[in-house]
Amino acid sequence: MTAGIAANLLAMVLLAGYLLRRAFPATEAVRLRNALLLQPSRAEDFAWTPPGFPPGFKAERRDADDDVRAIVSELGVDRLPDDWSRAVRLAGHLTERADERGPLQADLMTSYRGIREGYGYCADFVKVFLALAHAAGLCARQWAFSFDGFGGHGHTFVEVFDRQRRRWLFLDVHGNFHFVDPSTGEPLGALDVRELLQGRMALLSMKSNGPGRPGFRYPEKALDYYRLGLAEWYLWWGNAVYSYYRHPAVAAAARLSNWLAHLVAIVVGVQPRIRILGTVENQQVIARMFRLRRQLLVIGTVWLLLLCALLIQFASRGGRL
Repeated sequence: MTAGIAANLLAMVLLAGYLLRRAFPATEAVRLRNALLLQPSRAEDFAWTPPGFPPGFKAERRDADDDVRAIVSELGVDRLPDDWSRAVRLAGHLTERADERGPLQADLMTSYRGIREGYGYCADFVKVFLALAHAAGLCARQWAFSFDGFGGHGHTFVEVFDRQRRRWLFLDVHGNFHFVDPSTGEPLGALDVRELLQGRMALLSMKSNGPGRPGFRYPEKALDYYRLGLAEWYLWWGNAVYSYYRHPAVAAAARLSNWLAHLVAIVVGVQPRIRILGTVENQQVIARMFRLRRQLLVIGTVWLLLLCALLIQFASRGGRL
């Protein structure tokens, strides 16, 4: 082995080791992923309404899987009178047997069956809800918030666009609740909820989505939980869950590792990006995330250049080290 090849290999190992160290524990790996997916955002990114979609939003265009359509049909969703009642029926169905038995991180139907057996975290519930909603003809989008500077400590929920009310409406699928205006009984959108939570006395009332276990035994605990993440809300820039899992490269990678599947999805372009809801309070944290993104891109570029140099060195020696 020549000195040049040895130096290249050492540099590649050191860079990979640095990233692996930065990705531990798993919550830090989420921060790295979020940094890679981060895009600049504007106020109008959170105010759009279907049937139009903003540029770059990965809206699902594929047909739903037959198995998912069968679930929706069995629930009688098409016989319900409006979008909101259909969305609540789907959300209530998912928490009907919820039992906090652990995460799933699997494909759509495996996740659905796991949820019906009491498994699943919030991300699992939201992913399956997006699939069910699309099969039911509903448009949904995924929000999330964190408590640790856009790392892995946080929560995710959805909004469903109600065509009858012409507005987005909030649903915490995993938590089995939604918020309503106590004076009118009308369901609220996510940004309405966020605005009200910024007040000391939130004018909110919680209603269950279905008969399953409550995500929070006491409503004030739910309000406190959401208040903790008010400065770190972000919107996933897409809802194309079928396109994600049907991509052959993602499906192949998922057989080896869920994190590898995420990485492959980013590379092939089926992983939605994220856009942070900017506030006065979170500008420094957002700036740190963009600096981390630039650092990751530089490291990735250098690693690929080293790999190319190694392959050239290897070829010049006739395939010998």
